Amino acid sequence: MSGPQTLHNALLRPPIIQILRAAGFHSTRPSVLDTLADITGRYLLLLGSAAAEHAANSHPDDPAPTLADIMLALEDVGALQPQMKGFEEDWRQEEDMRGIDALLSWFPGLVNREIQRIAGFIPTEGDVVDADLAEKEDFLTAMKKKHSKTGEESRYAGTVIGKDAEEHPVIIEGGAAASIGEWASQIKSQVIYAESVSSAISSPPSSLSDEGMDI
Repeated sequence: MSGPQTLHNALLRPPIIQILRAAGFHSTRPSVLDTLADITGRYLLLLGSAAAEHAANSHPDDPAPTLADIMLALEDVGALQPQMKGFEEDWRQEEDMRGIDALLSWFPGLVNREIQRIAGFIPTEGDVVDADLAEKEDFLTAMKKKHSKTGEESRYAGTVIGKDAEEHPVIIEGGAAASIGEWASQIKSQVIYAESVSSAISSPPSSLSDEGMDI
């Protein structure tokens, strides 16, 4: 298992444990939890890939996924159920909204509310809630603050669990090239030149061909 995949599965384990706890499960084997994390990661990757493919096919000039692309991706992975196919909607001359309505009703529903309670975002009945601490932090934010002495986000900038770092050119000191980009251009031109020289050497002049030689 590769490094990034191991990290992503590790980040998926806490929410999966909270979902299992909300569903009534009190314990599980580590192998089962790892399997569920792997399945969840593959499902999310499939959903993102489907949305990207629909965006590239629908509007290749601007491949950023739109709401329509995401809805098509949700249909592809079976998240919108029940749902008629496009040709069925055209034949009936009506848009099937049952799958979308079922998905939207899940968010304020009892199942999601129980998951949020287990995760600590909704207080349990009888708990005393401090008004200043009404907004709960997710486990990842709390973990980063716990392991950061300064509590700043700068430590995780540019990583998968932090904000994107500002891009800036890398300057090469004391070299023939001033930057990585210039160095890459030089290497590319050298490769093209070497290929042209190799092609010229491997192709002898027509005057030296077998037909023109008297052996």
